[in-house]
Amino acid sequence: MFGDLPDSGALQGPRKASSTPVGPVDEPLVVRASLPIALAPGRPGRSRGFSLLELVIVVSIVSILAGSIAPGVGRRLAKSRDGRRVADLRAVQEAIELFRVEHGRWPAADANGAYGGWDVSHDGGFIPELQRAGFVLDDVGDPRDGDYHHYRYRVFPAGSFGCNGYGDFYVLGIREFETEAYEDSNTGFFACTGRDWGEEFDYVTGGGATGL
Repeated sequence: MFGDLPDSGALQGPRKASSTPVGPVDEPLVVRASLPIALAPGRPGRSRGFSLLELVIVVSIVSILAGSIAPGVGRRLAKSRDGRRVADLRAVQEAIELFRVEHGRWPAADANGAYGGWDVSHDGGFIPELQRAGFVLDDVGDPRDGDYHHYRYRVFPAGSFGCNGYGDFYVLGIREFETEAYEDSNTGFFACTGRDWGEEFDYVTGGGATGL
């Protein structure tokens, strides 16, 4: 009746080209923040402390290590002290001989009844006299100077215990070593027919007489 109607596209006219380019569309850039990883459960911001069991294990390990190391260190220190004792006694003997050359007598020995009449390094007068005369250094003395570890010195009249000599003689000794190694390898010697001082000391020497 009205004839054919034009299609809708013809009525609207030609379509305007879209300004949006045709093709793949880029996705928007999304920034993701990294979150800290929890190392262990617990309160936020606080590190987990040692448990009682862990502390017991650590203390046990330290105790075992200390127990295995300490004896070796102790032996080395004892050996070092024994080495000093031998060096000291040789220095003291040399000083006694030099004192005799200069003064015509042996250094005086203070008879101490608590030690069988011997002059002792920790409570006597022979080392101080040698120090005053300038023959030994101030630090001469047993590393553990005391009742058990010390040096002994005594002057005996000529002819005592069958010793032969030109006058008075002296005996000088180390009371005790701390290690068997030094005791076995450093015995020294001083003996006469009536007495062997080597049986009384770990190390002994003397001068001014001969015997055996």
